[in-house]
Amino acid sequence: MKILINCSTLKKGGVLQVAHSFVSELVERSDHEYCFIFSPLLRKDFQGYKEEDELHFHTYDVNPTMMKALTGRDKTLDRIFAKVKPDIVFSLFGPTYWKPKSAHVCGYAKAVYFYPDSPFIQNMPLLRKLKLKFLKVFHMNDFKNFNDALITETNDASFRLSKILPQKNIYTVSNTYNQIFDNPQNWDTNVKLPTFDGITLLTITANYRHKNLSVIPKVAAYLSNKYPSFKFRFVLTLREGEIEITDKNMLKYMVFLGRVSIYQCPTLYKKSDLMFMPTLLECFSATYPEAMKMETPILTSDMPFARDVCGDAAIYFDPLSPESIGEAIYGLATDKAMISELRSKGKKRLSHFNDSKARTQKYIEIIEKTYETNHPTHNERGFKQLISIKS
Repeated sequence: MKILINCSTLKKGGVLQVAHSFVSELVERSDHEYCFIFSPLLRKDFQGYKEEDELHFHTYDVNPTMMKALTGRDKTLDRIFAKVKPDIVFSLFGPTYWKPKSAHVCGYAKAVYFYPDSPFIQNMPLLRKLKLKFLKVFHMNDFKNFNDALITETNDASFRLSKILPQKNIYTVSNTYNQIFDNPQNWDTNVKLPTFDGITLLTITANYRHKNLSVIPKVAAYLSNKYPSFKFRFVLTLREGEIEITDKNMLKYMVFLGRVSIYQCPTLYKKSDLMFMPTLLECFSATYPEAMKMETPILTSDMPFARDVCGDAAIYFDPLSPESIGEAIYGLATDKAMISELRSKGKKRLSHFNDSKARTQKYIEIIEKTYETNHPTHNERGFKQLISIKS
C-alpha cells in the first residue's frame, strides 16, 4: 500500500516533535511505500532526503483560506496527490483544509474546542472568543467532512471529541518522548547554559497563548520578594521579547535560548533541576514523558489534562496564581526527598505511554483498518454479497 504522510500543517510546537519521531520511524520501515509532505520547518530536520525525489519527498507550507476550509480543495496538495497516487493519506495533525481523493486519517489536537471551562477560554477577551467560535465552525467542518477517521492522544480527548463528532471513527494513540532520548550518541551536547549555582527550571515550548508563559515574570517577582536568598532561573526556548516583561529587573532570572532542536533537548533536561509547565490547555504535551525519561521532576498546572497524563508523577499548582506557583517551586526545590520520589514515580509512569515504535505501529494499524473499511478486498466483497443473498 502506498501511504502519503501529510505534515504540511505543522509550523511550531510539540506537533513538530511528534512528526520528527514518526517520520524517523517510517523511513526505516518497508511494510508499505511511504511518501511525505513536509512543512518547511520540519524539512530542516530531514535534509538528508533529496527534494529531487519528487515521488517520495515534498515540501509545502499550507496557507489556510476560507475557500479551502469550505471546499477541501488545495491546488498544491491536489497536484502532489496526483503525482504520488497514494492509496490513503494520513495527516499527522489537522485541520488540513484539504479533502484528498482517497481515504483520509487525521490527527486531532485542538483541545481548545472541548475544554470550555478552561481558564484560557474563560479569560479570553470577547472578540477572541467570537473568533474562536467562528474558527470552530470551519475546523469542525474540516474534521467532520474531510476525514474518514480521527486520532487523539488521550482517552479523555477521544471521549470529548466523540461528543462533538459522534458519527466519526475516533481512535486513541498516546504521545510519547522522541526516540532521540533513547540514543545518547545522537544528543547534541554543545548546547550551552550560563554557569549557575541555583535551581534551573526548564520550559521547552513555543510561545502559544495557552502555554501561559506570561505568568513567569510574575512568578519571578514573587519568589525574589518572598525568598530573597533563593537562587533560581527560568530557561525558556523563546527569543527575548516574545513575552512581555514590564519589570526589566526580572530579566536576570531568565535565560532565552530561542528555538532548539530535538537533539538538544536531552542535554537541556540533564542540565536542569526541574521541568516547569504552566499551561492552561493541552491534549497532550510530550514534555511530560520527556521529563520523566530524563528524571527531571515536573511542576505543572493543576488541570484535568495534566493529571490525566502525569498522575502522581508531578507537583501541581494553580496556573493563574503566581503565589501558588512560587510556593510549589520553592517547596519542591528545597525538598530533596520529594525530588527523589518524583524521579522514581516518573520512571514508573512512563509505562503508561507508547514508545515511539509502538505509537508508529498503532498509527499504521489504524491507517490499514481505515483503508480496508473503504476498500474491502474482492473476497470480502464477495463474501458480504453472498451473505446478503442468503439472507
